[in-house]
Amino acid sequence: MNNQFLFLGSGGSTGVPVIGCDCPVCTSKNPMDRRLRPSGLLKAQGKTFLIDVGPDFRQQALKYQIRSIDGLLLTHSHFDHIGGLDDLRAFNFLQRQKIPCLLSIETFDELKLRYHYLMREQKVGETICADLDFHLLDHDFGAVEFQGLIWDFVSFYQGEMKVTGFRWKDFAFISDINEFTEEVCDALAGVKTLVVSAAKPNEYLTARGVSKRHLTIEEAIDFAKQIGASQTWITHIGHEIDHAVVTRELPKGISLAYDGLIIEL
Repeated sequence: MNNQFLFLGSGGSTGVPVIGCDCPVCTSKNPMDRRLRPSGLLKAQGKTFLIDVGPDFRQQALKYQIRSIDGLLLTHSHFDHIGGLDDLRAFNFLQRQKIPCLLSIETFDELKLRYHYLMREQKVGETICADLDFHLLDHDFGAVEFQGLIWDFVSFYQGEMKVTGFRWKDFAFISDINEFTEEVCDALAGVKTLVVSAAKPNEYLTARGVSKRHLTIEEAIDFAKQIGASQTWITHIGHEIDHAVVTRELPKGISLAYDGLIIEL
């Protein structure tokens, strides 16, 4: 089996089209402008790993015929990245076992509040919930063995929310990044294929005075250059970005992702 990454969703927290919006992107006929909430499926060394599980996961799993999950990696606890946790119980039924989940202590603490019912032992006769086996990252940076693969992980912040980025060999998934240190860049040195979030172009923020919680397109390009990635795919894309228009403006080695895109690793 080839190692590959599938973009299950490339949209931001609202998805595209946005409810009630009639902007050119939300009404676009270009299928690359239709974006479910952000998530990805990594197939590596014969195993399948889900990175984040947003509220559109059921639709994504059916569309892309996902039949098994060897492990779940969670970047952080915002709803657009964890809203599909309950739908994972279908895989408990299919696989007849818990789903291993790799996440930071901070993300786990948030899950205990939002999904308290997933944390206790399930009793016979109760409604069956998703059953996860949590593996906690107790450092901000490092490497860990998870489901037979070695994963490097880095930490950064989106406002006050701690976010975890994951690296497998020369592939890295960095979502919801806004503030970061040089240590992040150092840990990602040697990455050839980078997935990074960027919600809006610079001029949109400048013109409207919108607070920035993600890198802009221009900042994501600079970040990729700093890392030295050969190919960068931008995800978590808002409806301010027209796929066809922005694609024409991007430099070589930088591309917008889209739902259903498969990249070989």
